[in-house]
Amino acid sequence: MNHHRRHDGKVDGLRTRATWAELFYDIVLAFGVSQTTHILAHKPSWETFGEALLVLTPLWWAWVDVALAVNTVEETHVERLLLLAAGLATYGMGVAAPRAMSGHGEAALFALSFLLLRLLMGEATRRERPFARTIHPYSAGLTFALALIGGAFLAPGPRAAVWAAAILAEAVLPALMSSRLHGMTYSAAHLPERFGLFIIIALGENILTVGAGASTGALTGALIAALVLSFVIGGALWWLYFHLAAPAVEHSLRTHHTPATVVRDVLGYGHLVLVTGLLLVAVGTGRTVAHPTDVSHDPTAALLPIGAAIFALTFGYTRWRMFGAASATRIGVGLCLLGLAAGAPFLPAIATLGATALLLVGVNGLEHWLVATGRTVPLVFHRAEPFGARSNQDQIHSANGELT
Repeated sequence: MNHHRRHDGKVDGLRTRATWAELFYDIVLAFGVSQTTHILAHKPSWETFGEALLVLTPLWWAWVDVALAVNTVEETHVERLLLLAAGLATYGMGVAAPRAMSGHGEAALFALSFLLLRLLMGEATRRERPFARTIHPYSAGLTFALALIGGAFLAPGPRAAVWAAAILAEAVLPALMSSRLHGMTYSAAHLPERFGLFIIIALGENILTVGAGASTGALTGALIAALVLSFVIGGALWWLYFHLAAPAVEHSLRTHHTPATVVRDVLGYGHLVLVTGLLLVAVGTGRTVAHPTDVSHDPTAALLPIGAAIFALTFGYTRWRMFGAASATRIGVGLCLLGLAAGAPFLPAIATLGATALLLVGVNGLEHWLVATGRTVPLVFHRAEPFGARSNQDQIHSANGELT
C-alpha cells in the first residue's frame, strides 16, 4: 500500500510533522520552562530545586497531554483554536510559576490554568475518542488538577505537600493504566519530533541563561573562555541527544512490539528526567560562568556536572527500555561526571566547565568513532529479548548503530 502524504503533514492518518499551531504552542511553553529555571537560579538550594520540580512537572505532563492529543488528529480550525486556548492556559501557568509556591494568588492562577488545560485536552480527546468511555489518563488527570486548586489555598508548607502528592500520583498513573494506553495509535515520526523540540527548548534555556548573565558584566578573558566552554557543553548535549538518541526513539516506535511502552517509559518518564538534568545544567552553567575563576566551596558548584550526569545516565535507562541493554559509554561518562561533581566545590569554576566539556565531547567522539568504523558499542545491563526472535544486537544494527 502506497503512503500518501497530504498537505497537513499526515500519512495514512498519522501526523508526520509538527504544525505551525504546535510550534506556536512551543513558544509559550518555552516561557514556562524559563520561569521554572528562574526559581532555582534565584536561590539555588535543594529546597528550591524541589519547588522548581513542583512547577515544572505539571507543565511537563500538560505538554505530554497536548502532544498525544493531537498526535493522530486532523488539523482543523477547531484543533487550532484548542491549541491556542491551551497556549493561553500554559501562559497563565508560566506567569504564575515563580511565586506559585509562596503566594496564594499565583498558586490559584497556576492551578486554575492547569485545570483549564486539562479540560481542553479532555475535550480534544473526547472528540477523537481514542479511549473507551471509562476512566482514562485524561479524565483522571482532572482529579489531580482539582487537588492543585485545593492546595493553592493552603499555607506554603502544606501546599507543597499536597501538590507533591498529586504530582507523584499523576506520575504513577501511566504505569497503572498502561493497558489503556496500548489501545492508542502513535505516530513514529511526529512524537519523536515533538519531544525532541522540548529538548531543544530546555537546551535553549541554557543558552539564554548564560548569555543574559554574561552580557551584564565586563567581558574579561576568563569570561570569554567560560562562555566558549558553556557553548561547547550545550553543543555536546545537543549532539548526545540528536545524533544518536532521537533516531533510535523513532526506530523503536516503529519496531517495538508495544509502542505504548516506549511512549510511557522513554518519552513520558525518561524525557522528564532529561529535561530536569538540563534545568540543572542551565542553572549550574549560569552560576559558573558568572564567576569563572572563583573556588566557591559551595555545593551548588556541583549543579552543572550533576545535571550533565543525569542527562547522560538517563540514556542508559531509555536505551534499556527500548532495546534491552544500556550503552556502557553513556553510563561511564555519567559516573565520571558524578565524580567531577564531588570535587567541583573545591575547583575553580572554569575548571569544572572545562572538565565537563571534555567529558561530553569525549563520549560523543568515542561513540561517533565506534559507529563510523562499524565497531560494536559496549553494552551493559542486558535483559531478556523484548523483540521475540530478533536479538538486541540485531535491533542495534538495524537502527544503523543509533543508540540511546
